[in-house]
Amino acid sequence: MNPFSGVVHRVTHLRPAGDEQGHALPAAIWARFRSLWLAAALAGLVQIAPQPAAAAERSEAVERIADLLEQIRARYVERIDDAALIENAVNGVLKGLDPYSKFMDADSFEKLQSHNRGEYGGVGIEVRTESAGARIITAFEGAPAQRAGLKAGDLILKIDDTRLEGMDLEQITQLMRGRPDTDVRLTLAPQEAGEPVDVTVRRAVIKWQSVRARMLDTGYAYVRITNFQEHTGEMLAATLEQLWKSQDGKIDGIVLDLRDNPGGLITAAVGVSSAFLPPNAPIAFAEGAGTSSKMRLYARKEDYLRASEPDYLATLPAATKSVPLVVLVNKNSASSSEIVAGALQDHRRAVVVGTLTYGKGSIQRMFPQSDGSGLKITTSHYFLPGGRKVHGKGVQPDLVVEKDPAPAMAAAPADAAKAPQPVVVSGDVAVADPKRPPQGTCPDPLRTNAGGGASVGAKPGEEHDCQLQEAIRVLRTRSETGRS
Repeated sequence: MNPFSGVVHRVTHLRPAGDEQGHALPAAIWARFRSLWLAAALAGLVQIAPQPAAAAERSEAVERIADLLEQIRARYVERIDDAALIENAVNGVLKGLDPYSKFMDADSFEKLQSHNRGEYGGVGIEVRTESAGARIITAFEGAPAQRAGLKAGDLILKIDDTRLEGMDLEQITQLMRGRPDTDVRLTLAPQEAGEPVDVTVRRAVIKWQSVRARMLDTGYAYVRITNFQEHTGEMLAATLEQLWKSQDGKIDGIVLDLRDNPGGLITAAVGVSSAFLPPNAPIAFAEGAGTSSKMRLYARKEDYLRASEPDYLATLPAATKSVPLVVLVNKNSASSSEIVAGALQDHRRAVVVGTLTYGKGSIQRMFPQSDGSGLKITTSHYFLPGGRKVHGKGVQPDLVVEKDPAPAMAAAPADAAKAPQPVVVSGDVAVADPKRPPQGTCPDPLRTNAGGGASVGAKPGEEHDCQLQEAIRVLRTRSETGRS
């Protein structure tokens, strides 16, 4: 027996002959409504039981929604676009479920997929929001913004004719992005007394570098992951191999910085975790309503790569599995970041330093529609190897360092699509465990072992990054303990 038969039969008869103004509703609109509703049902948003009575009850609810939509369309003071009416209705349903489920039109859905692939049309900068606009954190090497003279520290006041004051990151993202080979005008605040400066930048295809690294001090490496995209694990493996080669195979410790990382693809999180864990170590498990929503993820190739792709972790230096490791997190470390930090913490592979993470422990799946649009729907919650639930709780660091140099809102690529997981969402905040871990202190400014100078490779401001300094102190302590 087909559990959808009763519902599908009744939904096909929902289209009224016309409205009060004599406008017949196009058959395509109602077909679209049925397809969107069934996609939600298949994803587990709407539970359809095989019993005829239950199916009839569900179909009556759908018929009621359709009737209400028809009344709105027929009686609203202005003419309503049929497609917009249906799409807004679906988004209203999704918004009432959780902050992460969403219906996207074809353009928005393509942008999200491009972001997950790690490429987009933009100028190549990373920014954070400030009261007056957007402050550039990084101008990517070789990208249009850098070629136009933009640099870290510049404050963007306007994009084209739109002031950025009071805007959030997603709004700034939409303004900055665009088709390659189109121009965007950025108005920069003057560095000193003077007038704002307009800079015109031509957009290009930007390949987002989600992994960056450098040597912080003699023997210590710093690796920052800004988000988790399709090639993040591969980028990490290449970065680690390059670091080991540059240091002649001698690295005494690694700082893995996941601060302000809002998450991304769970497969990328599994790949990053697998780089530091022994083969087949459990990383996370997911529970949901349907069989397809239940997952067990391990440090194995099939859980982070397609079967036909070569294993990018196969050539990693063996020392990667045992080198002392510290993971930095803060309140904006979310979703896939929490999977990595929590898995390494549960296996006692790393010391987690910073502040309580965001607490976003749900997984969304994307369901493409025939017209190019897409549904992004929460299908399951994940748990860490030790059984901890992340959602609404977060990952508590082993060592709390409260003085967080990060901005109040997470850094994000201003011209990349918003990461799949929002960073700031009302009603979904992490709640601290009343049992607090040890409190870290901010050590003296970071110095080399030789003393007297700032750390090798340190960037301006790092000497005042208490969380990073604490990570180095932990690595030095572990190294000294290992030599004793």
